[in-house]
Amino acid sequence: MPFQFTTWFWLLLLPPLYLFFAWLNRNTFSDLPLPRRRLALRVRCLLVTLLILALAGFQWVRRGHRLAVIFAVDSSRSIPAEDLEWAKHYLANAQKGMHAQDLAGLITFAKEPHIQALPAHSFPTNYLQEPGPTDATNIADALREAKALLNSIPGNPGKRIVLLSDGDETTGNALGTLSELQANHILLDTVVLPHHLKQEALIERLALPSRVKIGEPFAVRAVVESLTAQPATLVLLRNGEPAAPQKQVTLHPGKNLISFSQTIAHPGTYRYTVTLNAPQDTFSENNKGEGLVWVRGKPTLLYVADSPALTSFLQQTLRKENIDAAYAPPQALPTDAASLEGFDSIFLSNVSATELSDAQMRALQTACRDFGIGLGMVGGDQSFGAGYYRHTPIEEALPVSMDVKKQKRLPSVAVALVIEDLEIPTTVNMSIEAAKAIVDLLEPIDQLGVLDCNGFYFGQNTNGQSPAGTWRIPMQHVTDPNAIKAQMQDLTNMGDPPSYIPFLLEAARVLNNTDAKIKHIIFLGDGDAIYEADQKQTIAAFKKVTSEGITVSTIASGADAMGKRYMEAMAILGHGQAYVADSPQELPRLLLKDQETISQPPIIEEPFDPTPVDTSGALKGINWSDAPPLLGYDVVSLKPTATLGLLDASPGRNNPIFASWRYGLGRSVAFMSDDRARWAAQWLHWPGYAKFWAQTVRWTMRPSPAYDYDLQTTQENGLGHITLDAVDTQGHFVDNLKVQAHIVPPDNGNPTPPKPFDIPLRQTAPGHYEGTFDAPDTGTYAINVLYKTPSSSQLVSMPTDLVNPYPAEYRELDVNRYLLSRLAELGLGRYNPSPQAIFGADRPEEASPVDLTLPLVVAALLLLPVDIALRRLAIDAKALQRAWNRLRWRRKPAEDVERRRLSRLKKAKQAAFSEQPAIVERTVRKEMSSAQLMSSPSTVFSRFEEPMRGESTVSSEEPEAAEELAPSEEAEMAGLSRLMAAKRRARSQVEVSTEPRDDQNPP
Repeated sequence: MPFQFTTWFWLLLLPPLYLFFAWLNRNTFSDLPLPRRRLALRVRCLLVTLLILALAGFQWVRRGHRLAVIFAVDSSRSIPAEDLEWAKHYLANAQKGMHAQDLAGLITFAKEPHIQALPAHSFPTNYLQEPGPTDATNIADALREAKALLNSIPGNPGKRIVLLSDGDETTGNALGTLSELQANHILLDTVVLPHHLKQEALIERLALPSRVKIGEPFAVRAVVESLTAQPATLVLLRNGEPAAPQKQVTLHPGKNLISFSQTIAHPGTYRYTVTLNAPQDTFSENNKGEGLVWVRGKPTLLYVADSPALTSFLQQTLRKENIDAAYAPPQALPTDAASLEGFDSIFLSNVSATELSDAQMRALQTACRDFGIGLGMVGGDQSFGAGYYRHTPIEEALPVSMDVKKQKRLPSVAVALVIEDLEIPTTVNMSIEAAKAIVDLLEPIDQLGVLDCNGFYFGQNTNGQSPAGTWRIPMQHVTDPNAIKAQMQDLTNMGDPPSYIPFLLEAARVLNNTDAKIKHIIFLGDGDAIYEADQKQTIAAFKKVTSEGITVSTIASGADAMGKRYMEAMAILGHGQAYVADSPQELPRLLLKDQETISQPPIIEEPFDPTPVDTSGALKGINWSDAPPLLGYDVVSLKPTATLGLLDASPGRNNPIFASWRYGLGRSVAFMSDDRARWAAQWLHWPGYAKFWAQTVRWTMRPSPAYDYDLQTTQENGLGHITLDAVDTQGHFVDNLKVQAHIVPPDNGNPTPPKPFDIPLRQTAPGHYEGTFDAPDTGTYAINVLYKTPSSSQLVSMPTDLVNPYPAEYRELDVNRYLLSRLAELGLGRYNPSPQAIFGADRPEEASPVDLTLPLVVAALLLLPVDIALRRLAIDAKALQRAWNRLRWRRKPAEDVERRRLSRLKKAKQAAFSEQPAIVERTVRKEMSSAQLMSSPSTVFSRFEEPMRGESTVSSEEPEAAEELAPSEEAEMAGLSRLMAAKRRARSQVEVSTEPRDDQNPP
């Protein structure tokens, strides 16, 4: 069909409009002549047809045979080098068949697609290396990228995508993109890359129960796949330690099942790892399998403290209350929430935030919020604000805040931030991030300024510039942090001076002009000024600065060994701290620690009696009247929704001592005093001490499930699968549960934590619930299955996990021919075409639609005046004929008009010379006629009667005059009419004048 419509449904309006206009024409314009009425109807229908066609998107389709092809080549890690060489030869042979008007482009893909050659009349075939990550295969994104390239080609040629791959899709959904290709008239051909992988062995998965009881035997099964028969060694580890003797096995081609028997005597979470060592192997990444087992026992507390010797008293106390307390140093805390699932509560006792990584703190936060594991913090000189927990994930989970600067007893701080350019690519980012971090740590009563290191002058400059550097942000109160941080976007070209001393002195000079109680300099640089530094001058300068009560800290970034030592020496001379940060993510914590170091620690060490406020929950049933005093505590601020349990109500104070709240699915508490013989020395022998801690720990613990339901997780083709079999203690299926799984993806060391998400588990059989989710990343997916018991509304938490030990790219050993054949079939293309057939005779027809909307609208506008004129204007056919004659006369050539004009002039001249006698005669007659009229009227009548009888008014003796009096037919007719009218008037006048009167002729 040579035409098409984009919105064809507008055409449905034409029949009713035709009928309406026919009825309107018959009943409204009946006074018009029938031919004119029919013509008006035809014009009106034509006008409406033009407009409807324009609305329907009428297009004229031009056909052709130009072809555009995009080759998409799989360059993921599973494609051997031999396959890529084969693909290069395929592309080269296909290019030989291109016609002169054809276009071809090339993209390679793995986890992401990358354009190697834009569509052109030729393309390179020798570069197929993937520049991005190769540990995944995303065919869907590659097809979308190829579609975008084809749609960018002008002229709408025939479109085709040729996919060269092994079909082992690990992420995305290639079949889901076929509808997009069909909507854009793109054909999809698939070519199977020959699989040259000859030797490979891998651990496909590790099968083990997610929950076991203490002492219960269970099996750890490893599913091992091998391409060849070969010997192999398998090693089983539990929490990184050998859990069974090594197994020497003989692998057969295909899948092999190797089993280890295990029992666990203590509760907790245990990570099992099986490693494979085989001689005929290609990829080492897939020689590992992992899984987690949760052993349920007595309630277990993970107690994290700075020293185990100081915590034995509390551990003994909790064991008496039937609570197991497992000790762990800060460094031993896991970095993922799944590894914390074996504990019911976690307490931090006098542990500094500097001893924990960001991943560890995020894991604690996630365990409490998303898995219901309790969290508590016990005070000390390394806890809360004194432990640098301000603005950390743990502070978000606690019921108290470390922002106590607004209390008047804490002095104000002035900070001068001196920054030089670093000889690393992240120079500008480091400077801006450092300055912003400082702003976030300060309060409105504090002051901040930023000094660069551009040039220095030993003495005041004449133009008012500072002796050294430029104050890019003048020293000012931090009343508008956002405005200050906006200025920091211009922190570029900070300078790289040969000496730091002038800038140190300039920063001290400005700090001395402030009214702050604490004055501090933070120098951020790479320490390269050591190579030109004068030792005596440096020492003298620092003595002068420190004598004025100013401290100096340094942060080395991008520094070599000499630079780091020099920056450390500067901090020692400045009575400050030296830090090393080579990424912007490290700056906030270092600057926080430095800011807390220079400020007065938020600690009060004076005896006081704690005052109970809310004694429900963890503090229920304790006799506080005989409680001995505490000797000190950390100063914090209570969060608005937290519950205050104990308070220091001493005169002039109103500080919280014990607080609790719910945080997500879990509970957290904060006890601002300590649990050892420093601030709680008099509590250690108080009878209520054991009850206080036992109730506090039990209150934070998550509830145990009412029934021991079976929970399993599996992973296949990038999808995680969760199944829950609910059977009560009587062996009956538990139906109609509302089950939901809360899933936290693996962190994998990313600076931005992953976002948790929820999926429903739907019932598919009696007591059987299941759900699936995308699991493309490596690592441990922490899963918390939540449901409400049938007999109550209590929310029960069942934690589990899904471990993906290596990318799915290394899991598949065979070609997925089924997927490639389905893509070709549903994509209306060919499966495994030869390279010569790509640009052969079997090519999609080029269809180039030409939009005719604008011409149709213009034609309708031109036809509109005609339609109006046919109905509204009275048109005389003879008048039209005369107008047409005049138009034709005006349109005659100029030479013809000039010739006729000369002919008329010539005739007029001849007539003038020949008419002289006739004119004299007519003049005499005219003079005589007026005299004879009264004397002889009959004479007059006789002269006028002759024309009435049809005789000519011009005598035969006057031919020239007659010729003059009738220059044209129209003039002659007009003259005769006037003559006849004059004759009638004269006759009537004569009859009146000659009629006899009665008084003159009596009877």
